[in-house]
Amino acid sequence: MEIQKKKDNYNALEKEAYWQDFWDENGVNDFNPESPKTLFTIDTPPPTISGALHLGHIYSYTQAEIIARYKRLAGFNVRYPIGMDNNGLPTERLVEKERGIKGYRMPLADFVKICTEVTEVYREKYKALWRSLGLSVDWNLEYATISKETQKFVQTVFKELFEKEAIYQKEATALYCCQCQTSVAQAEVEDSDMDSAFLDIVFKIEDGEDLIISTTRPELLPACMAVFVHPEDERYLGKIGKKVTTPLGREVKILADDKVLKEKGTGAVMCCTYGDETDVYWTRTHNLAERIIIGKYGKMIELEDVPEISNKSILEARKIIVAKLNDLGVIKKEEKICHSVGVHERCGTPIELIPTKQWFVKVLDKKDDLIVAGNKINWHPAYMQKRYEEWVSGLKWDWCISRERFFGVPIPASVCDLCGFVFIPESDKFPVDPKINSKQESCPKCKKGILIPENGVLDTWFTSSLTPDLNNDFPGNGKLTGKMYPMTMRPQAHDIIRTWAMYSILMGLYRHQDVPWDNLMISGHILLRKGEKISKKTGGGKYKPEDLISTYSADAIRYTMCGALLGRDAYFDEQEIKTGKRLITKIYNAGKLLITNLKNFPENLEIKENELELIDRWILERSRVVAVEMEIELDRYEFSRARKIFEDFFWGDFCDNYLEIVKGRLWNNEGLSDKKNLSAQYALYYSYLNILKIISPFLPHIAEEMYHAEISSDGEFISDNKSGIFAKREDVKSIHFSTWPSKEANNLLSTQDSEGVKLMLSVIADVRKYKSAEQLSMVAVIPSVIVRGTVEQEILLKPFWDDLIFATKADKFLFQKIGEDFKDDVANTLQINLQ
Repeated sequence: MEIQKKKDNYNALEKEAYWQDFWDENGVNDFNPESPKTLFTIDTPPPTISGALHLGHIYSYTQAEIIARYKRLAGFNVRYPIGMDNNGLPTERLVEKERGIKGYRMPLADFVKICTEVTEVYREKYKALWRSLGLSVDWNLEYATISKETQKFVQTVFKELFEKEAIYQKEATALYCCQCQTSVAQAEVEDSDMDSAFLDIVFKIEDGEDLIISTTRPELLPACMAVFVHPEDERYLGKIGKKVTTPLGREVKILADDKVLKEKGTGAVMCCTYGDETDVYWTRTHNLAERIIIGKYGKMIELEDVPEISNKSILEARKIIVAKLNDLGVIKKEEKICHSVGVHERCGTPIELIPTKQWFVKVLDKKDDLIVAGNKINWHPAYMQKRYEEWVSGLKWDWCISRERFFGVPIPASVCDLCGFVFIPESDKFPVDPKINSKQESCPKCKKGILIPENGVLDTWFTSSLTPDLNNDFPGNGKLTGKMYPMTMRPQAHDIIRTWAMYSILMGLYRHQDVPWDNLMISGHILLRKGEKISKKTGGGKYKPEDLISTYSADAIRYTMCGALLGRDAYFDEQEIKTGKRLITKIYNAGKLLITNLKNFPENLEIKENELELIDRWILERSRVVAVEMEIELDRYEFSRARKIFEDFFWGDFCDNYLEIVKGRLWNNEGLSDKKNLSAQYALYYSYLNILKIISPFLPHIAEEMYHAEISSDGEFISDNKSGIFAKREDVKSIHFSTWPSKEANNLLSTQDSEGVKLMLSVIADVRKYKSAEQLSMVAVIPSVIVRGTVEQEILLKPFWDDLIFATKADKFLFQKIGEDFKDDVANTLQINLQ
């Protein structure tokens, strides 16, 4: 890409695209498996192809990307891949919405073909957006969760875990979404507050006494198999074991269990199959019979005793039953409530518990091991580990990994219809899809039955949980293939600790007896002002990443995304983008100023840094100290603190103070020695070079722009891949190939020197304060400045005298020792007392 050279303006939209091309052409982001450097491997989240990317993605991916760029500068061989999660329920819903089709209404092959076409379009959109943001992933390492290679690997793992008896199939009560027509895992259920009614209903005990039960699900009354009370509830001690009749005529027993909440409702509750997890527990624990009345499509099944609700939706059945109970006069109380209901996170539909044959990975047996494994990982921030432990401790179900969907990795199994034998082909036959093989095969075990092919696909989290393995075994790893487990770091959001993190750790235990990474970097969410999470589910809000990038620049957006502490949710504030834009402009203008004054700076100049002017030594050391302070924070993944350290230094020490001070030697150098001018040039060059290095992870485009900037022979300010006062002198092609600055062992400032700088800056600050109070310009000349202090303070200020005169714009600048009788004959004298 060629750039038209312009004199004064930094065209961010044009130049950012230019430098992105430059990085691609020069392999700036490429992973080198032959490098002798220490590895730093990143398990990047593969974004789900289920709609356009939004600011939530930009928020978390930018934060991780800053760490990737920093680690390269810090001397690591960074492997930063990208994947595309292009299968599963979210993708199907996207395709069905965009094409106006339904997977169950068309041939499977046709639907899969359309899904593939749609996801490829979005893959290109995702790649274009990530690239425009300056995301420094190595696109040569891209993988897809639906590719043939991934399917083969995932099916191989399924076979491996089945043979280890870690995977099993069972007819069991499963969490089921009637809207999405699939079973779901516990981690895919979230709580949602919904309006409902709490009903007190009269049951009749065998002795004729009323028993009032409380429920929010009257439509399940036909499935009532028992009534439970607490064993220590004095109200019911004499009634436990007696028979009771429901208003619909079913006779059941009154049983006791300590899971009943005495204080909730009347303390008596009906047990139905199945209203909630407690019903499942009671049914199994007390060996109750089952009566399933809700089907997979969210409709009531045919019921002879209550025919009026047959084939009705759950809500319709509820209204019919309530009306019937009112007619019978058995509703004693109806209270409107808002309570928490478990819903499918994908669509918001309340979850039902329906017995189906499903495939499970054993999790409950591994709870203790999962807790121990969590202690082996460095959590950033540390408090996120508690969320993980609380989730693992609260697990009640094994992980259901089968889904009644179409576009996903097929479950590579067939089951004998007589003996139940599970047949899985040899791994060299993978990938396979059993359901597209119409030929009937006999059971190799019992010889009598027929193998029935599995129709379902694997939960997409089953594939995603294996991303450390997919990265470890990637063909582009060269000699490092299979040698990068555990990976160094996984970045992810806090809401998927319960899914992606936990499932990946589980896979690590089953397959490697180890954790999948050394570090977990947990990001928060970006929120709209009303507190709503920006997500695909909410449409991403009005702020579209591509629009913001084209309006403000990628660097300005990147700046905005790293202002909050790691792990914290943050409100999106468009004003913050403008603040980032001002920083970019200041870096550009400061660079233009100093590059203009470095035209005659000798290329092979040899200067002893401890012989530089004191203020020059100060700024050079400050740039190194700041780099070390930022390094400490970035090694802890605290990017926002590192950014704050940089801003305080750049705006304050470098721009407000040093640049304003050193202009005197650069512009008014008559009578000054070449040594003083060269000292200023040397400090400017190396301190600004350090600035470009330490800000480059955050603002990679402007850092590259200024690294390649120079004044051409005809006086034009230019920046392209063939120019650059820094690029040429450092002989490093990109700022991102350079090395992070470090503080040298031999400090450039003594304690006395530091005190002198501090004193000098306080004098300048007093002069600026005076000018502000008098409403004078900062460049306005002051007739006379008298500084009063001790002999020691005069000695401390002496090295800065020339710089002080220029910085204060004083016609006369005098020092008066305390105790001396000194009178200045110039009007409008500013007096500064150092004590």
